[in-house]
Amino acid sequence: MHLRAETWQKINGGPFEIYTSGDVKAAKVLLGTLEQMRGQLGDLLGITEPKPLWPVRIVVAGGQRGGKLTLTTSVYSLLLGDAAMSRQQKRQVLSLLLSTNAGPLEPSLEDAVLTVLSTLDAERVRVTVGALPAVAQQTQDWVLMEYLITNDLYRGRVRVFLSNLMKGTDKATALRNGFEKDEEALRGEAATARGSFAAVTYSARPILPERDYRAREIEVETGRLQLAIAQLSDANLRDGARRVCSAKSTEVEAQECVAAAYALAGKANLAALEAEKALSLPRMLYFAAVGQADRLKHQQHLFTALQLKPVYPEAAFAFASKENDPVKAHKALKDAAGAALRDSKYQGQVAKWAQAAGLYVEEAKAWAAAERAAFDPVEKAALGQLRLGAQDRRYEAEAEARREAEAARVKDIERVRQESLRRVREAEARARGTMTPLAAGTKVEQWWDGEQATASVTGKLVRVDCMGGGKARMAIQDESGKVLLYDVENPSKLVLSGAGAETFSFACGVQKQPRKVKAGTKEKRMLTMELLP
Repeated sequence: MHLRAETWQKINGGPFEIYTSGDVKAAKVLLGTLEQMRGQLGDLLGITEPKPLWPVRIVVAGGQRGGKLTLTTSVYSLLLGDAAMSRQQKRQVLSLLLSTNAGPLEPSLEDAVLTVLSTLDAERVRVTVGALPAVAQQTQDWVLMEYLITNDLYRGRVRVFLSNLMKGTDKATALRNGFEKDEEALRGEAATARGSFAAVTYSARPILPERDYRAREIEVETGRLQLAIAQLSDANLRDGARRVCSAKSTEVEAQECVAAAYALAGKANLAALEAEKALSLPRMLYFAAVGQADRLKHQQHLFTALQLKPVYPEAAFAFASKENDPVKAHKALKDAAGAALRDSKYQGQVAKWAQAAGLYVEEAKAWAAAERAAFDPVEKAALGQLRLGAQDRRYEAEAEARREAEAARVKDIERVRQESLRRVREAEARARGTMTPLAAGTKVEQWWDGEQATASVTGKLVRVDCMGGGKARMAIQDESGKVLLYDVENPSKLVLSGAGAETFSFACGVQKQPRKVKAGTKEKRMLTMELLP
């Protein structure tokens, strides 16, 4: 009798990878189920291709006791005795996808969504959803979500309802947007239909496991190492798994495995020492930083981790905790904030660092995100007040910016004015330096660049004839007694000079007190008038 040699194969699909030493066909079917489950969650939430923060690695090995999904140093690892997952294990995977892709949902509603989808089974391109859960899980919200998801009329509209809620829309509005009905009406329909609840089957993604997934044979030692890592979640197997980790596969993988063992055992300092030997993965760098007393090395490890994986809230939080520059701390936290939309405390840290950096618009957004993620009424109210405070700081900062901009504008205008005056004075000084002084007794004529008079007449202004169109005719009696007439196009523009010119005004008709004047004329037109004493 010949025993079959141990063989291990690896299958990849999306964020999932399966290592198996057993039935490859069954492992492919399991991978298809996981991908269909991921697709259904994305469809319900309105999220394209949701992915967990770390890959999910499933190890299928006959004779093993199934475990729970556990985060090691680079993956979420799950051990199975055969290629079939329990509802609880499916629920864990769905919860991972929710935690890093979805906005906040009411805990009871989220629980209901997970309960419904964790019943999913797939057969090629069709999925079956909605098998009844344990009685304890049949809450009022489960009744509503079971009804909506298994009902062909409403299934396609659930996405609008849930995506509205995740963006902070109140439930009443989200229900109207999604279903054009209020909560009471929908819950009434669901309660009426509850007696006929049953699993439903419908078409889903075009996934054919046998066609779409390729199994690749791997070294036995690599398979055994992955089995050891998966066993780390079981405290009873941890010591034995660590020995396998130390002795098998590559040095980096072994150190990663040992670091995971120490971390799961709560010995972060030992995990960090192991991680120091093989800093090739973001989470290994995080372990090394956590165990590093030197601040500079601590920040260097975390900076590298965030370069490799910017969306890493845990590392960003640790980096910010020891960062002196608030702008850098805020950037690290903000870059990773998309994977922590459901964590009000994390979003609060983003807001605090934004405030320290003077980024009040970002602060207000972060407090709003924290408020959406909080469902305790007291905490939500407190976060709402912090958001309003951030908005006040934002408005004051914007007003101050406007004041500074206006002050800068006025200052610039004054600078230009002073510069112009300086240039004029310099030009005047240069001109004065080149001028020849006038001889003593030289008469200075008044400067004028308008139309020049060609003749002049001296006499008395005896009459003013006011004519149409704003014109006037001036009658001047000369020294011989002859009256001479001159037209003025616009009396208001007649150039007046002499004593009293500033207050002198014309009156139509014969002048009661004729004034002695000297008129400058050109072709029967009067251009200037000098008032004589």
